Parts: sequence; C-alpha cells; structure tokens
Amino acid sequence: MKNNEYKNKSIVKIYFKDLRINMDLYNKKLFIFDLDGTLVDTAPDFKNSLNYMLSEINEETIELDEIRNLVGYGARELIRRTAVSKGIEHDEKKINDMLKIFLLHYTHNIDDDSVLFENVEDVLLYLKEKNIKLAVCTNKMEKLSNLLLDKLDVLHLFDFLAGGDSYQKSKPDPFPLIQICEKLNISTSESIMVGDSITDLKSGHSAGMPVVLMEYGYTENTEIYNEADLVINNFSKLKELI
Repeated sequence: MKNNEYKNKSIVKIYFKDLRINMDLYNKKLFIFDLDGTLVDTAPDFKNSLNYMLSEINEETIELDEIRNLVGYGARELIRRTAVSKGIEHDEKKINDMLKIFLLHYTHNIDDDSVLFENVEDVLLYLKEKNIKLAVCTNKMEKLSNLLLDKLDVLHLFDFLAGGDSYQKSKPDPFPLIQICEKLNISTSESIMVGDSITDLKSGHSAGMPVVLMEYGYTENTEIYNEADLVINNFSKLKELI
C-alpha cells in the first residue's frame, strides 16, 4: 500500500513539473529565432566556402559532418575553429586573411545550397496570422543574415533582426535578446528563444525567457537538451505552443 502511495505521489510531482514548464512556454507574444541550424540549413554553403578558402591556402578540405561542431559563434570563430580542427598554424593575421577569402566566396554564394528547414515558412506564416512578433538573433553578420533571408524570401516575415555585429555583445550574452524585446516593446517574460545550440540556451535563459531547442540543429552536445524548456525535432511543433 505504501509503495503504491509513493508511486502515485511521484507521478503527480512529475506531472505538475511538466505542466509548469509547458505553461511557461504557451502563448508568447514574441518568438526570437536563431538562424543557422534553426531556420536555415546553411551547413552545405559553409562547407563550400570553407573548402574554397582552404584550397586557396593549400590546406586539406573539410567534410560536411565536421561542420556541426564549428558553427554558432560567428564567421571569425568559424574560421578559427576550422584552423584548429585542421591543425593549421595561425595567428590573428592568418585568421584575418582566411576570413577575407571565406567571406568573399560566401557572400556571393550564400544561397547556393542553403534551404529553409522543413515547415519553417509555414510556421512563420502561421505565427504572423496569430499576430505574434517574429525576430532573428544570430551570431552571423547582420548584412549576411539579411541577405540570406531575403534570398530565401522570408525576410519580410520578421519584425527585427540582430546579427552578431549589431551590438557590442552577441550570444551567449543576453544583451541582443534584451535589445530585441525593447525594440519591439515586449517583455522578456512574454518572449521565447528558439535555437539549436548552447549559445541560444545560455542567452535565452540569461535573458529570462524559456528556450526551445531544435534537435535537428548543428550541435553534437546533446547534454544541453536536459537544460532546455522544450526539445523538438520538427519546426511544426511550435504551433502547439499557441
């Protein structure tokens, strides 16, 4: 009898814990999205431009499955991490030179192979119909972010975009998220962060908002899923929060 009572109490405790989390996620007025690995599958074009750069400096090229651990911190950090992973000797001048070659190629080929993830456009349109504000917070340069989303014909759906160079601080610092909320006149408690990496998780929670992580994203650190408020494997599941 005591064992049954203990089991029942445990079930109730778990239920209310889950219920509390879900209530925090429901009916937000502002959705803030990461870009690479969340809205857009950009890894193929990252690979293309990295390999162009590596070929230009006579280094071995990179495979697509190596990209996952390199992205999420902006172009300069992408180049630095690539240099480290390939064992390329480097200093700041070398990184700057590599970055210039990469950006020149990437800017002119930004949407060659990049595509929106499944159901992204459909969900964005659905959220707009519900009068929910939409924003992007990415560590990709602001100019490149606008260019990519424009080429994919979804830029007009967003009310604001903050790139990695838009402010003096970028993710994982909460500063850009807080700025987005202030620009759109919506409190952080009425907002939600949707991303795929530890930078999104840290910035969102530090800003005081729940975080949804996309399981299909570019991180291989699956331990972060234990700290997220919700983990989903299809963008369409965001509709269930409305």
